[in-house]
Amino acid sequence: MSENDKAIDTAVDTSDVPRVGARELALALKILSEGRGLLLPSIVLSDEDLRRVEQDFWSISPRARVRKVAVLLRFRGFLAACETRHVRELIARHGQIALVTALEAAAHMRLNAKWGFNPVKMARSMTEALAAAAEGHPVAA
Repeated sequence: MSENDKAIDTAVDTSDVPRVGARELALALKILSEGRGLLLPSIVLSDEDLRRVEQDFWSISPRARVRKVAVLLRFRGFLAACETRHVRELIARHGQIALVTALEAAAHMRLNAKWGFNPVKMARSMTEALAAAAEGHPVAA
């Protein structure tokens, strides 16, 4: 395998970031919440906060480099989506369960690192998952 092939193998396609596990995003959120569970901060995050999360996640996660990069790109997209009106209102209204559904959506939805998640699609996915949970139906990921 040539050096170029190896570089392609270890690069992340930022136009379509690979899917990750919701638990991996939850770990990043727990690091951000400083071990207080799954909490979204009510203040705007600084670059220093995000660097701390990324450094801690990088040292804690046993995953390959490409997977870690995908998780951290998705985590940044998740945080940006949580600042949008629709997603923010769902989390405010439904609390922890909505936060978990947002993490699940962020783990599986298409993500372009430049443009982020589509917040309308994320809110729709969350609404469907919340409705299914309220009816006692399992939610398909």
